[in-house]
Amino acid sequence: MKYFTCAIFLAIMFCLPACKDSGSPEAVSRLFLISLNKGDFETASGIATKNTNDILKIMAHLTGNKLSEEQKIKRAEQFVVKITGTRQESDSTMIVSFSTQPAFLPFNQFRLLKQTDKDGRDRWKVDISTLDLAGGSDQYNKDPEVPADGQFHPQPDSIASKE
Repeated sequence: MKYFTCAIFLAIMFCLPACKDSGSPEAVSRLFLISLNKGDFETASGIATKNTNDILKIMAHLTGNKLSEEQKIKRAEQFVVKITGTRQESDSTMIVSFSTQPAFLPFNQFRLLKQTDKDGRDRWKVDISTLDLAGGSDQYNKDPEVPADGQFHPQPDSIASKE
């Protein structure tokens, strides 16, 4: 009886961690955002595509290691991530919408790309392109303004003098 109880206990111990879906798009997005907030660019780059890693290198260079461990802990305690939605874009991409408190990014959604690792397992990676951020994609515009007539009206880049 003692061995039976021990076997059941061990089975439960090994099965419970398997129930957690740490590879889901929501879990990957949450981990990415939490890592960025803490300034943990190493963890963030582990779940990011090459394009996103280039952006993370720039962010790491710009921020440096200006935060002390105490400041990182305080930021982590006050940081809240809420995944507000997911939308399958194609077989290998998904758009994840989120909100954070406090807000620290200029966008509220990003793309995840499904990639296959060396062992043949599918992994979701955060894919943020510099071209997307530069305005090539409406996905990264927080509140795009659409005129009432639905037409694009570019603003002039210069104003003519009144002479």
